[in-house]
Amino acid sequence: MYRLIVVEGPNAGRSYEMNGTAMKLGRSSQCDIALDDPEMSRSHCYLEIRGDEMWVADLGSANQTIVNGKAVDECALKNGDEILVGTTKLRVQADSADAALEIGSSAEEPVVDLGFEHEEEAAAPKKNAFRPLIWAVCAILVLVLAAMCIFDPSLIGLDTGTDKKNVVIAPPKVDKNLSIQYEKIEADTNNIFRFELTISPSDEKPGTEILRVKIDDLAESGRHIRKEKELSAAQIDELIGIVEASGFFGLEKSYSGFAKPNTLNSYSLLLTLGKKVYSCKVENHDEPEPFKVLRQKLETYSKNELGIWAIQFSTDKLMELATESRQVGLKKYNERDVTYGNLFESLKAYHDAIFYLDTVNPKPDIYPQLIDEFEQTKSELNKRYEDQRFLANRAINLKEWTTAVKELRIIMEMIPDREDARNKEASQKLLDVENRIKTKR
Repeated sequence: MYRLIVVEGPNAGRSYEMNGTAMKLGRSSQCDIALDDPEMSRSHCYLEIRGDEMWVADLGSANQTIVNGKAVDECALKNGDEILVGTTKLRVQADSADAALEIGSSAEEPVVDLGFEHEEEAAAPKKNAFRPLIWAVCAILVLVLAAMCIFDPSLIGLDTGTDKKNVVIAPPKVDKNLSIQYEKIEADTNNIFRFELTISPSDEKPGTEILRVKIDDLAESGRHIRKEKELSAAQIDELIGIVEASGFFGLEKSYSGFAKPNTLNSYSLLLTLGKKVYSCKVENHDEPEPFKVLRQKLETYSKNELGIWAIQFSTDKLMELATESRQVGLKKYNERDVTYGNLFESLKAYHDAIFYLDTVNPKPDIYPQLIDEFEQTKSELNKRYEDQRFLANRAINLKEWTTAVKELRIIMEMIPDREDARNKEASQKLLDVENRIKTKR
């Protein structure tokens, strides 16, 4: 049996028993152990019983979790250990179960006086004269209830086929609180790139969860990005499904290998799901498949929700991707007369190149030229589309249906995106023209 005693801090003197297998400790009122310490994070650490041991796991707190003077991600605790969270110091007290049993057995059993007289020799028990009457009344009540149920089965929730009264038993509420802290570090002699993703309770709106992404790219002093978004209950449920299906909780605590000189590739992931807390770190080692799949899904999720797909890459990687896309754009533009769709493909490639450089600061020297090439391609595509649209509309007005079909299909090749309004218009007109041709036949 474990308890935590607050020995220093605003709540000094309080004592908390471990009344479950896991308890969350922090400043938030939603925590199992809520303490009034402004230096403490809202969700600071997790306490868990594993077998006969008590463990503590830090939840990515701002001031860390300190055990016996040493910062820890997680560790086992023993009797007398001291935990520092914020300005609050707690002491672990492990009560012996055997001692508790001895104390319970040594206490005198209470004597309950029921009012009977005590004699040297036990007297024969007296018969209760009212007992037969009580049994008779109970039997009558049972018969009355049985008769009522026969004539009105709905009283016990049976379906008679006429007045249906369905009895719905709500499933027990399951604790599905989710917290995630994921960090990726890629470092060499030229740069340190850090990507951090967290999902944690909102400080301003209790009961809501916030998705936060932080990027620090030391090669470019101007590239420090912070994005966040409030998540709905449905989005949290979606993430919980991703986590539960990943197999993450079956991984080992760490996977370490050997890196090239002066390089570091590190991934760490800490998950809290209900009462389960688990962490895994992969450093200079091939990622286990469940870990790799889960972290990639988390990165993709943040990309889609925050619209910042490119920020998970280093500046050098973004420059490489932008250069490749620009080369595709130039090639497709130069081949614009080969096929009708090449101008559209060129414009898309230029758009991707600009997107890759959106989070890069300062912008590279090619950026202004890239914008000019994008606008030139866009203008050329619009001009060709308007010319082709004129030819299609003229053929329709002249009722030259075969020519109209040809011109409309060219527009759909020129603008292949079915979600584009220009493609939709041409598609609708083509359907109408083809119906007219069928009617004439």
